Amino acid sequence: MSKVATIKDVANALGVSTSTVSRILNGKNQSNKDLVEKVQAVAKELNYQVNTVARGLRTNKSGLIGIIVPDISDDFFASVFAGIEEVTEAEGYNLLICQSNERKDKEEQLVQQLIACNVEGLMISVTQETDSVDFLDNFASMGKKIVMFDRVIRQNTYPTIETNDYNGTFNAGKHLVNSGSKKFLYMGLFENLENNRQRLHGYEDALKENGLVLTGKAYVEEVQNTSNILDANWNASIDTVICYNDMIAAETLAYFNSKGIMVPEQVSVCGFDNRPLCRYTQPPLTSVVQPTKRLGALTTHTLLGLINETDVDPMELENDLILRASTR
Repeated sequence: MSKVATIKDVANALGVSTSTVSRILNGKNQSNKDLVEKVQAVAKELNYQVNTVARGLRTNKSGLIGIIVPDISDDFFASVFAGIEEVTEAEGYNLLICQSNERKDKEEQLVQQLIACNVEGLMISVTQETDSVDFLDNFASMGKKIVMFDRVIRQNTYPTIETNDYNGTFNAGKHLVNSGSKKFLYMGLFENLENNRQRLHGYEDALKENGLVLTGKAYVEEVQNTSNILDANWNASIDTVICYNDMIAAETLAYFNSKGIMVPEQVSVCGFDNRPLCRYTQPPLTSVVQPTKRLGALTTHTLLGLINETDVDPMELENDLILRASTR
């Protein structure tokens, strides 16, 4: 295998100084067009590659952004990544995407690894175990920037980009009540998640406004166990199941279909996120929209604003209810 070409190799091939080659390849000396063209041609011929790691260590501008999410296989985060990548590509940044597997210890380990990679900033959606973001303080103390998104911890330390979960479920709850729903079962994911609390609170307030209360609430933690949780918590008096997200709602529809329970004639089902699968469940799933691609784009704009010292403010995204055949 041939050795990696260096600036010195390019300079020796042309009989010029390494500092001249370095300035040209870094775009700092473009006055002699003939020499610029020769340097670029020889660099290409020798397959010279800029050492971005070394440059980043010198300038603290690595062009790298870190992302930590609980589960990269989740299509919710895949859609968020699309919004993130659209912005970072336009702005000349590269991404290091990491998965915490819903473990706080793994999350903390990944932050240290990203420090070692000299990322300029971090976008993070926390695990279900995370109750404090103090572990980010060392990262921030190095002058690196942090933005939390979707799953956040509100410590007034780092900017957050969120969907207005409360308003989304409050409006969905009002619609369901107006459509005749009276007895509700809430199916959550992790009880301690801030966005779970906001979604539950929105539904509870919508019911309270109409003189109703939740008939029950349960948490699945593992989506594939939804049917077992429904066996323990659903009964025929419940006419509506409201779910933390579309994955739980889709499993709920599958459960009712397997039991011969008619949706929505006997029970309505509502999800959250409006993932693509909502159009293909049986019946198609009513869901609260979460503008995931825009969430990713705004998170990235906010982080780059911090890196480039532009004023930014925390913000929430509003959402709508998309009605389909799973509700009355």
